This record gives sequence, structure tokens and C-alpha cells, in this order.
Amino acid sequence: MLQWTLKLLTSLVWALCTIVGLTVVFFVAGFLLSSIPVNSSFAQSADENAIEIFVTSNGVHTDLVIPVVTPYIDWRSKIPLHHFENVDSTYAYVSFGWGDRRFYMQTPEWSDITPEVAITAALWPTRTAMHVEYIQSALASTRRQIPVRISPEQYQKLIKYIDSSFQENEGNYMHIQDSGYTFKDTFYEARGKFCILKNCNSWVNSGLKSMGVKAALWAPFPYAIMRHLR
Repeated sequence: MLQWTLKLLTSLVWALCTIVGLTVVFFVAGFLLSSIPVNSSFAQSADENAIEIFVTSNGVHTDLVIPVVTPYIDWRSKIPLHHFENVDSTYAYVSFGWGDRRFYMQTPEWSDITPEVAITAALWPTRTAMHVEYIQSALASTRRQIPVRISPEQYQKLIKYIDSSFQENEGNYMHIQDSGYTFKDTFYEARGKFCILKNCNSWVNSGLKSMGVKAALWAPFPYAIMRHLR
């Protein structure tokens, strides 16, 4: 019995050491790789046709905020207003955030996080959802709401990137009924699997890289994205 107990304790200690070690490696790799910039020569567009987008952060999660209507797309054709409880045609911007479906749906507030949901999202590839929110007007420029002026060509690349992240059924985004936290947001089924190496922040970072905006080589944390835009 004593021998069995010692083996069990040894296994638990090794498991704990492995988890701690992998966590340390993740944070060190995240810090080092996020310090390496890509598209370092990027300069905000001075063209009169430039489009202003925003990258936002709540300290944990980042989003892309873009105009609802431009000559290149009217997002209401993809994300109809009737999917929202109380949004009308005066809303000028729309926010996109990609992430773990279950985490998104079950944690409207950080106080709602449970260990089981958090651990599952961190350790296993999981289904994803796109969080979409309509915003009344342009955001103020702050440390957590950074404006980025891009060219029409860059914006069209971003459109393709965002569009390719949605699951579709007969050409329509797959809306998750009765979802959302408020009257102006909702969720859609997304493509790809969420994991610790490909999370909500790395999705935003990849979107910036796809259109040539300065970003991090890899950005699992919000600060890694925002630091290169400031």
C-alpha cells in the first residue's frame, strides 16, 4: 500500500512539474516571439481614400473594429441587422472577435469563468465562434483603442481574412440563435480550432499581418499586438 501511494505521489509531482514547465515555456516563448516585429516598414496610409479601423483590447482579448459600409463591402449584407435585438442603420462600425465557442458563450463576465471551461479552452483544440458587435460611432483613440489607417487594397485583404473565418451555409454566415450579451452583439459559427497556440489574440495578429500592418511574429497576449501599433 505504501509503495502504491509513493508511486501515485511521484506521478502527481511529475504531472505538476510538467504543467508548470510547459506554462513557463509558453510565457517565455510568447514574450520572446511577440517582441519580434513583422511588417516593420508599415506606415499608416495618408491616402484620401484610406480606411480607419481600430484594434481594441480589454486586457485579455483583442478585437478588430471596422466600418460597416465602405465602397468595398456593406457588412449588413453578411451580418443582417435583424440578428440583433436593437441595432439600426445608424451604427457605423462593427467589431469582430474570434475565440473558443464555449468560453465565449458561457462567460459573459470574467466572474463567470469556471476552471473546467478555462482548462478545456487552454489544453484542447475546441470549436470556435465569431463574436460580432455593432458600434454606434468611431472609437476614441486610447491605449486600448488604437486607430490604424490602411489603404483600400489592405482593407480588401482584411475583408477576405475576416470572411474566411466564418462558417457558411448556402452563402450565409451561420448565426447562433439567441446568443450575445447585449442588444447589439451576437455570435456566429467560426472556422478553425481554438487552442493555446492559436487563440483570440493570435487571430487578430494574423489579420494584421495578412494585410501588411506592423504586428508581432506571434501574439498570444494583447500587449504583444498593441505595443507594435502604438
